[in-house]
Amino acid sequence: MAEIAATRAETSAGDTAFAGATSPLERMLVAFVRALDSERIPHCVLRGHRNFPRLAQGSDVDLLIQPADARRVAAVVERCAREHGVSIWERRRFGRMETFRCYAFAGPGRHEFFGLDVHTAETCFGVPFLAAGDVLARSRRVGELALPDAAQSACIDALGAFLSSGRVPPRHAGALRRAVAERPDEVERELARWFGAAHAHRVVATVRREPDFAPELPLAALRRALLARAFARAPFASLGALARFAWATRVEPWFAPHGRFVAFLGTDGTGKSTVIAGLTDELRRALGPERVASFHLRPGCLPQLNALLHFGRTTYSLADMDRPHRAKPSGRVVSTLRAAYYACDFVVGGWTRVRPWRRHSAVVVFDRYAYDYLVDPLRSRIRLDAPGLRAICGLCPRPQRVLVCTAAAETVRARKRELEEHETVRQLAAYEALARTLPNTTLVRTDGSVQDSVDAAVRAIFEERAP
Repeated sequence: MAEIAATRAETSAGDTAFAGATSPLERMLVAFVRALDSERIPHCVLRGHRNFPRLAQGSDVDLLIQPADARRVAAVVERCAREHGVSIWERRRFGRMETFRCYAFAGPGRHEFFGLDVHTAETCFGVPFLAAGDVLARSRRVGELALPDAAQSACIDALGAFLSSGRVPPRHAGALRRAVAERPDEVERELARWFGAAHAHRVVATVRREPDFAPELPLAALRRALLARAFARAPFASLGALARFAWATRVEPWFAPHGRFVAFLGTDGTGKSTVIAGLTDELRRALGPERVASFHLRPGCLPQLNALLHFGRTTYSLADMDRPHRAKPSGRVVSTLRAAYYACDFVVGGWTRVRPWRRHSAVVVFDRYAYDYLVDPLRSRIRLDAPGLRAICGLCPRPQRVLVCTAAAETVRARKRELEEHETVRQLAAYEALARTLPNTTLVRTDGSVQDSVDAAVRAIFEERAP
C-alpha cells in the first residue's frame, strides 16, 4: 500500500508539474523540458522532480542526458533563460556534470534562485559507474516528466547521496526502504552492478533490518568497491575522470573561483550598511548561510597600523568612530606607504580569506573597499595626492561587481552628519564619478524604501554573468 500511495503521489506531481507555472523560473523550466521533448533529446530527471509543481527557493533539479547531447542541451538552457528573463549567473563544469545557477526577479521583494545540474553519467568522485544509456533505457513517463525506473531511482537517490556525503536524506531513505520492501530482487540486482553481489546483499539486508541504516553501511568499502569496478571496466577513462574531478574541485577554484565578489562604496549616510544587511539576509535565505560572507573595508589579515605601532592596542576609542576625519593625514610618502601596507592586506586576504569562500561558490560582500582610498583616503590618514595611490589600488583583487550607493545630499545629511556638509557633497560627486570609470559598476539609489534599494542591489549582482 505504501508503494501504491507513493506511486500515486509521484504521478500526481508529474501530471501537475507544468500546471500553473507563474514565476519566471518556473516558466523557464517548463519551456526547457518541453523543448527537450520537441527536439527529441533523450533525458530524464534524476532528482528534484518534486520541485516542478512549485520551485522551492534555492532548490535544484538534476537532469541526465547522453554525452553527445551536452552542447545542444546547454544551448536550450541558454535560449529558454533569455526568453523568460532568467539570468544564468554561474555556469560551471565538473567533469561529467555542468551546473547552471539561475536567478530571476519576480517582483518587489521576490528574488528567485535555482540550480540546474545536467549530468552525462552518475559518478562517484568524478568516476562514472552508471552510464546515461543504462538509466535512459529504463526511464518511464510520469505525467509530463521522464523519470528513472522506480527501483533504480531509489538506489540512485539514497546511495548516491550516501557515497558523496556519508548521509542519506530522510526522504530518500524512506524511498529506498519502500523499494526494498516491494522490489527486493530489483534493488539487489541494481546494487550488484555497482558494488558486486556480496556488498549488494549486505546493503539490502541492512536496509531491511535497520530503520536508520546509513550509519550501519560500510561507506569506505562501498566506495572502494564501486571505484574498483569502474576502473576494471574502463581504467584509462576512470583515471582521467578522477584527475579531472580533482582538478575541478581542488585546484581550479583557487585560480578561477566562482560565486560572486561584490564591493559596496559610498559616503556616510548613503545607506550602505542597511542595504548590505538586507542583501545578505535575502541571500542567506535563498542560498544558505554557508554561501554568504561579508567583510568590512579590508579582509583583516594584517592589523591596523595604529595597533601595529602600539603593540596590538589601538589609541582611539569607539566614540572616535563617529569622527572618521578626526586625525590629520600623514605626509605624501608615508601616505603611500600606508596605502601599500593596506593593499598587502587586500592581496593576502584575497587569497587566504576571500578565495576560500569563493571556492565553494559563495557570495562575498565588502562594505567599503580599496577604491575608497581614491575618494575618502583621509579616513585611513592617507593623502588624496599620495604618489602612486591609484596604481596601488589597482593591485588589489578586482571585485566582479561594484555597487555605489548614492542619494540626494539632503537625504544623506538627514541620516548622518559625521562629515562637514561640503565634504559630503564632494564625496557624493566623487563616488558617482568613480562609478563611471570603474568597470562593472552600478549606482544604487537609496532615496526610496530599503526594499527598493535591496532589490536594485540583488538585480545588479545577479542579472549578468560574472566577467
